[in-house]
Amino acid sequence: MQPYLRILIMLLAWLAVSACVSTGAREITDPERCARLEAGKSTKAEVTALLGFPTLVNYSQQGEEAWNYYYVTEYPRARDFIPLAGALEDGLQQTTRVLTVSFDRQGVIHHLQPSQTASQAAVFPY
Repeated sequence: MQPYLRILIMLLAWLAVSACVSTGAREITDPERCARLEAGKSTKAEVTALLGFPTLVNYSQQGEEAWNYYYVTEYPRARDFIPLAGALEDGLQQTTRVLTVSFDRQGVIHHLQPSQTASQAAVFPY
């Protein structure tokens, strides 16, 4: 293999890996950790010990709480590295994972709701 081709491949691999960015509660991506949480059994203290503090807390008029944990990953596609073509795209690809944990008045899990969405991020990387 030509030395310049080897350098180009290494450079492109480095760009692809270094351009990925994640933020939020990474713990919700671990299925073993989330499997330890059980509706009707696990308490707020156990959820906090396993997942940390939530990103968002909602309260209902009935005295129930819903804790939301988010984990967002943004990454480029191969065409984002093509000059001009990448500049015309709408930004990075984004995957958002959400875990909503609902508690009853006694602080015991009532319901667990995981979800995941994929979309275009509205932020331009240029």
